[in-house]
Parts: sequence; structure tokens; C-alpha cells
Amino acid sequence: MKVNLRMVGLVRFSVLSPTYYSERFASVEETAEHLFAPERMDLRFRLFEHLCLRSLARQSDKRFRLVVLTAEALPVPYMERLQALIATLPNASLRAVPPAAHHRQLKEAYDSVPLRRATHRILFRLDDDDAVDRDFVKRTKALARGLIPVQKAETPFIIAHNRGFYLERGLDGASLTDTCERAPLSAGAALVAPAGHGGTPYAVNHRRFAQHYNTFSDISVPAFLRTIHGDNKSKPAKKGITGAWSTARRASALRRHFGFDLAELEGLLA
Repeated sequence: MKVNLRMVGLVRFSVLSPTYYSERFASVEETAEHLFAPERMDLRFRLFEHLCLRSLARQSDKRFRLVVLTAEALPVPYMERLQALIATLPNASLRAVPPAAHHRQLKEAYDSVPLRRATHRILFRLDDDDAVDRDFVKRTKALARGLIPVQKAETPFIIAHNRGFYLERGLDGASLTDTCERAPLSAGAALVAPAGHGGTPYAVNHRRFAQHYNTFSDISVPAFLRTIHGDNKSKPAKKGITGAWSTARRASALRRHFGFDLAELEGLLA
């Protein structure tokens, strides 16, 4: 069987839904007040522009599509700013949606990208305050092509990237820590499935992927950079080997795999 891949990424940027943030806020209106607060917007735009979007623009393989999902109710100045940023990435599109069941919003966003002649889709997820390494798309495609033939072609599976960095805001400023996680993270997690499968990598908690799918965890290179800054929706938990590398090794790997300078990153969370 000839395999044709279609790779699609989804980044959420302040999406409104009655089923998302419902554990914290009693209504969509309360959620919107939190999401669109000026201080939060300043942080989110800073991380999205200088971390998330830059990492996707720098991909060595640019043959992928990106959908940025946001709320129709995003205030006009923020919407215009978001549109201008996304316009800098030729393979990206903005999708503004009204409040609805959150997974339906996500599924429709992925499905908005035409399949063309694809036999399989690689659907990856990334938060607006995180980043992936420069060879993320190229490596994930290579892994998918290698793994599809070793199981039934109709079998969906997960590719997770378990080695990376945490950039964390603390009392003494920002710090970078290397990690090799023992369970899949959300950053860059991808569902590989036949074109008509219909699933998404958001359907189950990423820590539980291996309970629902065959799961391949790649630790060959640092593949993700996750930020911890106080506005994370979920409580970040480091569940693996952390802090094993020297400062020099972390800085070198950061430049090599992401093209980022450590002092530059620390400034984002200052």
C-alpha cells in the first residue's frame, strides 16, 4: 500500500466553550473575562509570537498545515493582531468559532483542512505557549511512515515526544530545565490514523494515550519546550528524569534543535 501523509497541527488561542474551563468558571461569560484580560493577553501573545509560532515557522519540512483556533468573541484589537501574526506563516490559517462543545470545535478545525490524496493523517497538538524543535515535522513524518507498515494500515497510533525542556517562571526569574518524561506530554503529540478515522489527539488525556492507542515515545532529541508561568490551564507535573544535563549542554541543545538563545527565552517570562 502506498502511504500518502497529510500533517495538520492545531493550536488553541483563547477558545470559548461551555465544556472547556468549565471546572473553573460557571459560565462562558466568566471564562471570556478571564481569557481576554489584558495582562493574560499580553503574556499569551508574547509566548505565541516569540516561541510557538517561531518554532513552527522554522520547521525544516514546511509541508504541513496549521490551524489556529480562537473565539469569535476575541476583542477586535486582539483578533487583528492574531490575524497579522498568522499571515506571516503561509501554511497557517485562523479559525474563529462560536461557543460549542469543545471537542467538536477541535474536530471541525482539523477537518477544515482538505485531505487531498492522503491515505493517512498526522494530527498534532501544540499549546500557544509551547514550542517544538526544528525537525519536529520531518521526524514525525519519518516515524509515521516507518510505523504504519508494522501494524495494520487501519490501526491508529500515537507518536509522543518525551524529551525536551521546561521553561519556568520562579521567584528568582525564569529557568530552563531538561527533562525526559515517562508518560506522553501534550506538546507535539500526534495521532496517526487512516484518512477517514475521525479521531483527534485531544479526545483522551495525553497521559493516558497508551491505554487507548498503540503509542510510540521518541526520546532521540529534545523535541518540545513547555512553559510554566502561572496561567497554565492544567497543573504542570514533571514526571520523569529532570535536570540531568549541565547548563552548557542545555544551552547548546537549545540552539541546535530550536534556534533559541537561553537569555532570550528567559526574557519572555521576566
